[in-house]
Amino acid sequence: MQITSVVNQKGGVGKTSLSVGTAAALAERGRRVLLIDLDPQGHATTEMLGLDEVASDMPSLAKALTKLWKGSIEELAVPHPRSNIGRGGAFDVIPTSPGMFDLIRRLDQFRVPGWQLARVVQFANYDHVVIDCPPALDVLTNNALAASHGILVPVQPDKTSIRAMRLLADQVRYVEQTTGRSPIAWYGIVPGLYRRPISHYAAAALQEMYNFGVPMLSHVPLGVVMNEAAAHGVPVTTYAPETLQALSFREIADTLDGYLAQNPGPTEVPADDEFVFEDFISEVAVARNVNDNGARKKLYDLMPKRPQRPR
Repeated sequence: MQITSVVNQKGGVGKTSLSVGTAAALAERGRRVLLIDLDPQGHATTEMLGLDEVASDMPSLAKALTKLWKGSIEELAVPHPRSNIGRGGAFDVIPTSPGMFDLIRRLDQFRVPGWQLARVVQFANYDHVVIDCPPALDVLTNNALAASHGILVPVQPDKTSIRAMRLLADQVRYVEQTTGRSPIAWYGIVPGLYRRPISHYAAAALQEMYNFGVPMLSHVPLGVVMNEAAAHGVPVTTYAPETLQALSFREIADTLDGYLAQNPGPTEVPADDEFVFEDFISEVAVARNVNDNGARKKLYDLMPKRPQRPR
């Protein structure tokens, strides 16, 4: 299984379009694909694919990441019913949910933020997992990076994207260092959201992006067909399979399949050192009772602790 994050903290560069189009193109090739909508705004779920958000009382990705629900990831996935799928393939989606907006605050409670998503997806039965990241370098994006074998970076060919690339490169290095994981591969830059013919300004910006040493993949220029496909709740590879945009997504899918053919091993997820509040209080109470002879000696005995097991 290969996990790919579509990431750029700069908003409005086509992350969701690239995530949906690439995932659909992989499923069209007969691959089993899971698309994770990690963006709390949920554009992939509702606007691009016409799916419903998960109800607040149902199992969701937000609950799985904070251990409020501990079932299998397949129970969270919803098959997309209106996509062209090759023989043996699948196109499943983990939709957004209302709890995603509060997820960043809750994930910050964990002792080592970064591995929660990797633990949720590590036993999934798919060829490809594609993660649509939020437009921010936050704990959600860090989780996606920690779980991923590599990244796709959609960019708009302008000067602001060059600075965004530098910031993203710094963030990738930060995640690698703090989690101690192996290097994250850069599968490629995907230029998009520009009008043809490309302007001299945009061409100059693209030329500067080549200096990052990252492969430049197929372009996905602006086209009304992308909006029309989203209005019908289907990927452009299904809605308009002969368009330039659909062909570009298929070429990008071919690139990802090339990396999959190299048999990437599973992401090395460390053992879950879960923080349990009651155990922490028990440890503090013991230390306090041993070292403090004052009035606060029994203070922590009043706080909740895990019941002792009968011997």
